[in-house]
Amino acid sequence: MLNPNLKHLRIFVEIARRGSFRNAANAMHLSEPATSQAITQLETLLGVKLLDRTTRIVRISEAGSIFLEDAVRLLETMDYSIASLKDFAKSGRGRVTIACLSSAVYRLLPPVLAEMKVAYPEIDVVFLDDNMKGILQKMDKGECDIAIVSENTEQKLNISIPLLDDVFQVVCRSDHRLASKKKISGKEISSHELVMLRRGSGIRDLLDREFEKKSIPMNVVHETTQVLTLLGLVEANLGLTVLPSMLCPDPSRGAFAVLPLDKPKIQRRLGLIFASGREPTAAARLLGNVIKNTVQSRNFSIPDGVLKVK
Repeated sequence: MLNPNLKHLRIFVEIARRGSFRNAANAMHLSEPATSQAITQLETLLGVKLLDRTTRIVRISEAGSIFLEDAVRLLETMDYSIASLKDFAKSGRGRVTIACLSSAVYRLLPPVLAEMKVAYPEIDVVFLDDNMKGILQKMDKGECDIAIVSENTEQKLNISIPLLDDVFQVVCRSDHRLASKKKISGKEISSHELVMLRRGSGIRDLLDREFEKKSIPMNVVHETTQVLTLLGLVEANLGLTVLPSMLCPDPSRGAFAVLPLDKPKIQRRLGLIFASGREPTAAARLLGNVIKNTVQSRNFSIPDGVLKVK
């Protein structure tokens, strides 16, 4: 089955913009018969009338108006990708913007950026840290090319490259009476005062959902948006907290005990997504490969409770 091609789309867009077959033909250095034939073919392939034309005027139909938005977006995306690829092929230079969950920046981005600098010194990498909501908004607005996000059952995300499974753990002071346990259940910590990240963060929302599924109450006495503040509250013996392993402090330093959370066992999957609606640029694909290879490398250090996705 034949499908519309880029030539069909470009001719249709030019006619819609210029309101004339003749003007569109002149702009594209085509004959009027060739232009008219292309539109006839396009309408036949789509099975819908895109243009209403008389001997004097050309008007875009209702269906044509709807299709025009998609056609313009497809052409802009293709033109952008081709231009980026040509520029990279000629000079090896490029620019890519990556958004990353604030909770994953510290452990993930530094080794990735260091590897990019060595492997592709002519590619400028701009990174933005944000929460899930902010990252998805940036992706929709075209403000970033690639992002490291957390897979979420509440949101349909097509993770292109899975990276890590990050298990949630309980953090308490090293002298807390629970610190000697091998693991802690949700029911056990529900009887203790908790200090937590505020509602609205992806981490807190995931915790709330999983505890609600098990009908386990949480006695939250303090909330904050900052992990360092949260750990300060724990160190001051103001409560326990629950965090993904990527954010848990190093228990070998002595101030904290980090214990696996059980029943419910909670984890998040971290992975890469590319900007939707357009093909990834050459620089974005190279960065994606570097991130994947860096994470899979034996030299990439991860804390207990974080598992590499094979």
